[in-house]
Amino acid sequence: MTEKIYTVAVLKAKLGKAEALISALEELAAETRNEDGAEEYGFIRDLKTPETVLSYERWTSGEAEAAHWKTPHLKKALEQMRDILDGAPTIYKGHKVI
Repeated sequence: MTEKIYTVAVLKAKLGKAEALISALEELAAETRNEDGAEEYGFIRDLKTPETVLSYERWTSGEAEAAHWKTPHLKKALEQMRDILDGAPTIYKGHKVI
């Protein structure tokens, strides 16, 4: 049996760019949720620092998560976010332990 992959990423928008980030993520989420192997794909905006958004993902397998990185909609979103993000996202991937 293939083990599920969980991904959490921290994205920080430049000052004044939080709404642009949310807009890019809305489009990305709509497309990604239709991918094979995408079980959960969402975003949480931090209450204390609205420029910070956390992504949370659950994939049926590492292969499904890896395929996500090759999709046109993710490549498009990453290009859009080049001028929005204040640095590279911090990405964590792993298997559920509890």
